[in-house]
Amino acid sequence: MGNLSKIKVFEGISKDSFEQIKNKGESFTLDRNKCLYTDRQKLNYVYFLITGKVTLLKQNESGDSRVIFILDEGDMINQPIMRNNTSAVECWGFEKSIIYRIEFSIFDDIMKNDYVLARNCMEYMEKRIRRLYRQLKNSVSINLDRKLAAKMYRLGLEYGIDDGKFDNFVLLDVGLSITFLSKMLGCQRESLSRAMKSLIQNKIVVYCEKSYYVNMEEAIKYFKQ
Repeated sequence: MGNLSKIKVFEGISKDSFEQIKNKGESFTLDRNKCLYTDRQKLNYVYFLITGKVTLLKQNESGDSRVIFILDEGDMINQPIMRNNTSAVECWGFEKSIIYRIEFSIFDDIMKNDYVLARNCMEYMEKRIRRLYRQLKNSVSINLDRKLAAKMYRLGLEYGIDDGKFDNFVLLDVGLSITFLSKMLGCQRESLSRAMKSLIQNKIVVYCEKSYYVNMEEAIKYFKQ
């Protein structure tokens, strides 16, 4: 089943609520590059990420997918209350992950009797909306180099570790490629590649042994200039 206590929205809920969630749901494995659900798919479950990482993507009119979020262990994947239970994005395994799911109707009944759980879910979704607002702000009026610097800084906050390889640089402990980054920023791969070369030339990013390192101080200065 995995460790359900890792799920952030379960923090502080009643013992009875936790036991109901544990007994009335189930866990399963989602492999890397496998789809959990598609855009506009009718869903019957609320999904939670126990271990691993998944990505939420949205296709544009041309059929190109943009990465909206990378979700980590402990995250709630979809909303506990959805319009007609229909997804607004698609979800894919970023790495091999363990997912926990529980039926919407059951989870809704549990929330009705546990204010802390309901509030936790609302606060969690509020944080996600705020992140979307920041993405919207960063998607206009700045050039791609600065957008990329901002994204690398954000990834550094979420996944950066100091492995001691480069002074003042953190390793992004998450698998990234130029193609994936271009999907995160909604641009062409070739354009993203040129922007990355610019950051490397400005010593904001180092690419070494198929991994990216970010100078956090220089990245935020470059973005805010």
